[in-house]
Amino acid sequence: MASRYDLIRNVNGGSEHKIWRIKVRVIRLWRSSYFKDNNNKPMIELVVLDEQGGRIQCTVKSIHVYLFENSINEGNVYMLENLSVALNSGKYKPTMHEFRMFFKRETRVTLVEDSFIPLYGFSFVPFVEILNETKDDRRLVDVLGVVTRKGNLIEFKKEGKLCNYVVIELENIEGGLKLRCTLWEDYAFMFLKHLEDHPSKSYVVVLQFAKMTNFKGSVGVSNTTYNSKLFINANIPEIEDFQMRLKSSDSQQGIQFSQLSDHASLTLEEEFLERGVYKSIADLKEVTQNSVFVTIGTVKDIESEYNWCYRACKKCSLGLKLDGSMFYCKKCVTHYSTFVTRYSIQLRVVDETDSASFILFDKEASNFLKIPAYELRTSYIAKGGDKNRHPEEIDSFKDKKFLFKVQVKIQDMESIVPYVISISRLCFEDNIIASFEKKYQIEEVALIQDNSELLSQFTESSDLLKDNLSVSCDNGVDTPSPLLPTGKTASNMDSSVIKVLDVDLAEYCGNASFDTPSKCKGEMHSEQTIVRVAVHGDEQSAKKLRKVIKEEKN
Repeated sequence: MASRYDLIRNVNGGSEHKIWRIKVRVIRLWRSSYFKDNNNKPMIELVVLDEQGGRIQCTVKSIHVYLFENSINEGNVYMLENLSVALNSGKYKPTMHEFRMFFKRETRVTLVEDSFIPLYGFSFVPFVEILNETKDDRRLVDVLGVVTRKGNLIEFKKEGKLCNYVVIELENIEGGLKLRCTLWEDYAFMFLKHLEDHPSKSYVVVLQFAKMTNFKGSVGVSNTTYNSKLFINANIPEIEDFQMRLKSSDSQQGIQFSQLSDHASLTLEEEFLERGVYKSIADLKEVTQNSVFVTIGTVKDIESEYNWCYRACKKCSLGLKLDGSMFYCKKCVTHYSTFVTRYSIQLRVVDETDSASFILFDKEASNFLKIPAYELRTSYIAKGGDKNRHPEEIDSFKDKKFLFKVQVKIQDMESIVPYVISISRLCFEDNIIASFEKKYQIEEVALIQDNSELLSQFTESSDLLKDNLSVSCDNGVDTPSPLLPTGKTASNMDSSVIKVLDVDLAEYCGNASFDTPSKCKGEMHSEQTIVRVAVHGDEQSAKKLRKVIKEEKN
């Protein structure tokens, strides 16, 4: 005997003549309009839930609203029959179902009683999954947590319209992770009014159908204009269960949340021990989407082949190009007679998994070196410093362990080194580093030293390398970045060699950062440059590269 109705998980676009019949609860209903005139009624959007937890979005188009607007209410259970099916391709997706459904003129709506279908149908996403999100994800998520910090209500004008928001911080129980949550407009006022009317030791919040956001490298969530639902200490099973677990946890005395500063950056502990998502250097090099992570490593070298400082626009901080006697900014489309000197230091960083080039910019470099770039440059020039080398003060980075908050930017997935890794925050406090290592169970691993012969060859070849590379911030020439040995291309090189280069050639990728004037171009012009790549690889890879070098000589 055929089922009396279909399950949401089975809904598909396969059969044009299929008459779909689903029994569902409306867990969210809102109206939206893409029209600016008053001749069209706003569409009705629904998220419905069936008895097995399946969720799908349904839409009543404007031309059909008058048929159904008095027949459907949020919270009720209905038998819906004869709906059409289309791909789920909206800007924000309240469900992960591949398809969505549309009401037709022939659609039938019948109110039914069914207590087996949940009232809310939450599908909570773990904080770690949200914080680890690396792509521009348009799905809407459900989050549950206890409020640990709260900001002030912020008012500002956008296009003449007054806007309001408040930022809160949510914490889960098991993992101790914290998530930034921004509440806009009515949701902000609802939250603040609840705090005023219902004082409590702790506030457990559910934000249903929240969108994921990325603000200054920090992933969080916020409400949408129409979709989201906010629950604060509500008498629902999910919040009551969370409160019970909260009482039995280490925070059994209750959490008294603190004030969240509106503009101050996160503390180092928050940045690296609470908020950040950790990846080893090897894992960073496998990332395929622009993303932000925290990592740990030791600086083993300063890559002097590249500028340690650059001429920056005093307005936007981007690199300036020498144009006659003036300096031109592409972003500002303006010529300037003066510039600001800023740090752009390329560090070779290693951990127990791999090595890579990280670009360190002005703010964090100045904080560590305790001297602005322009002062160091002036002092270095006054001492007669070699413009093809860096000041000895910069060597203070070498052989020191740091925590790094890094931004991985994908430039070209087809290139040998498709990414640029830039440092947005640096931590060199021993106690925080120790806590980080303990949290992620990172053990000290001795660096392999069996490439000493190759290392010495690289040292002897440093002058030759500098002849091939433009390095001074004063020479007014973009820095060429060698990619492949002369006469070799990615298509005709041995695949094992390409693999080694892909792992270890970040230092030569033309790590033109978001603000540096340098761009990636040119080819590798010396066998010593190839050898340096092998220094950072394993012994087997080094032997393969020596073989290539020998063949090149012959």
